[in-house]
Amino acid sequence: MVKEYYYKDELTEDFAATNGKIGKDVVDGTYRYSRNSIGWKIISFIVYRIFVTPLVWAYVKLWLGITVKNRKALKGLKGCFLYLNHTQDICDAFIPTIATFPKKAYIVTGPEAVSIKGIRLLVAMLGAIPLPTTFSAAKGYEKKLSEAIEEGAAVTIYPEAHIWPYCNFVRHFSEKSFSYPYKTDAPVVAGVVVYRQRKLFKNAHPRAAVYLSDPIYPDKTLKEREARLKLRDQAYDFMSRTAKEQHSYEYIRYTKVEIQS
Repeated sequence: MVKEYYYKDELTEDFAATNGKIGKDVVDGTYRYSRNSIGWKIISFIVYRIFVTPLVWAYVKLWLGITVKNRKALKGLKGCFLYLNHTQDICDAFIPTIATFPKKAYIVTGPEAVSIKGIRLLVAMLGAIPLPTTFSAAKGYEKKLSEAIEEGAAVTIYPEAHIWPYCNFVRHFSEKSFSYPYKTDAPVVAGVVVYRQRKLFKNAHPRAAVYLSDPIYPDKTLKEREARLKLRDQAYDFMSRTAKEQHSYEYIRYTKVEIQS
């Protein structure tokens, strides 16, 4: 039997297991997005590469059996923005590390990612870039995005914004987050997680593969909003089309409930 979730609005509803369970701290002008001391860089490298990356690789490989298709799309890129569908809880914090290896993966997150006391610095070391909650944090946030691109990293964005576990189709999303590649003149790589039913234990959670697009560059001959819309449409087309062509497995069914007028 397929588990079924019902929804009314794909742009706002969240089915994450942690939804509403983690408080959101204010990310204002006092939040330190950039930490460029030698000590911080050394410790971050040790934590990210030596300790966490092998554990992440083992966990995601064992849990999802994940593979990455067209990883060569990232070769030669100084930095890029990676857009992925949001279909996992903890694994969506890990998949970019595997998908973009050996590039470092930063992830644009909600404020709740840095709201858990005791692990805020660790989360920052692992690449979380929280969205600002006040205008005073916007400058530091945008500076950090630019620094990550200059570093040659992949900045991961989940444009669907909300987690729908194992969703096998790509939901519509806004063009707003595509302002970042336009402003930094960095390429977009669209990615989609596709699910496969297991050959044995068919009722168990499925295996997964990440399909990456070739780089998509912002059209600087267009005004910003037009360029954002074009990038969004190109990314969505690749993600949606690939999920359909690869017959992503429906482990959980999402059924839209019509709103009565």
